[in-house]
Amino acid sequence: MRSMPLGATVGCAVALVMTACASGRSGEAATGARAGVPSDGWTIARSVADTVRTERIAPGVQLHHLVQRTAPWRAEVLDIDLDACVAVRSVKGSATAVGRATPSALLTSMADAELPVAAVNADFFLAGGVPVGALVTAGTLMAGPIDRPVFAMNRAGRPWIGLMTADGRLTTPHGRITLETWNRPSAKVPGVVDANWGQALDSLSRRGAWMLVPAPRDSMGPRYVAQPATGTDQLTARGDTLLVVGIATEAASLLSRGDTVRVRRALRPFQPREVVGGFPLLVQDSVIATVVDSAGAVSFRGLNPRTAVGYAAEGRRLLLVVIDGRQPGYSMGMTVRQTAELMLALGAREALNLDGGGSSAMVLRTAAAKPRMVNHPSDSVGERSVGDALALLRSCPVPR
Repeated sequence: MRSMPLGATVGCAVALVMTACASGRSGEAATGARAGVPSDGWTIARSVADTVRTERIAPGVQLHHLVQRTAPWRAEVLDIDLDACVAVRSVKGSATAVGRATPSALLTSMADAELPVAAVNADFFLAGGVPVGALVTAGTLMAGPIDRPVFAMNRAGRPWIGLMTADGRLTTPHGRITLETWNRPSAKVPGVVDANWGQALDSLSRRGAWMLVPAPRDSMGPRYVAQPATGTDQLTARGDTLLVVGIATEAASLLSRGDTVRVRRALRPFQPREVVGGFPLLVQDSVIATVVDSAGAVSFRGLNPRTAVGYAAEGRRLLLVVIDGRQPGYSMGMTVRQTAELMLALGAREALNLDGGGSSAMVLRTAAAKPRMVNHPSDSVGERSVGDALALLRSCPVPR
């Protein structure tokens, strides 16, 4: 099977799709032999897809089923109006960064009062289900950022894609130590680990690690008493205890047993409400990112199932896209570049690739609170357990 080139008419597709989405009409769209103007007014260029079928999932949420027979590929697009009281939540199937669950299980586990609507898989994950990139859920950081882009929701309920960094400071009686990581232990740079990390330090990070035990607060906030972390039980942060790792030789003299210290930690460039990681950047400032042709291995950049997130209309419109793949005759998937072209054609000003392959999944919450799988995951066993997911809720974000 050959892949379908999207790039030749992307500019035309952008104009058509943005016009259609502005109409805001709902209902079931007609499916024709070619793309055009379905009954709900949503249009798309034939160069992008042969047929389009649209469902109204919830107020402000439409699901577009795109089919391109030549390649072939099939894509599911959740088109979300964030001005219609739809919130986005990053979800994890455990209380710490460790653990895996299917998007269906994550969606089902959400309380009915939260009015969950849908979910897609999110970040790549390591052994044990720890996300490769950052994870913040409901304002709580579980896994810290690395040198990879993230998708974030700010506290006003608007999306953002870019690089985040950890910024912190350990103030001791002898001076200050800059903390460069948070819940991302490294033997190379100083960092802080709290109980949301949920696992013991690795063999490299545990060398020279310090445990910070809460001391009585004063008018300036929480304080900690420092002691070397030596026992096995001291190598996992629990409760309000913190761990400090990766203190360089030149900073070691600034920390002594029994010191009372203070810790400051933050994310930059802002404190997000929700964050998931991804790789690589697909679209930036309405232009396909240059890294799409060089990111990862050749096999990664080739035809694969994909999941992506993007936003348009100055952050008022969110796009969650899942593309089936590895299924000859049904859907072969897309390259990284083709995924970027699709996101651009859908109107995305910024877009980020999420985990794909067998992880790619989109599920809806039905009236009976049961999950409905929208796409066809490529794993022979069906839906895969993943490190985290992005969920949609029918609620108005409260600015904080």
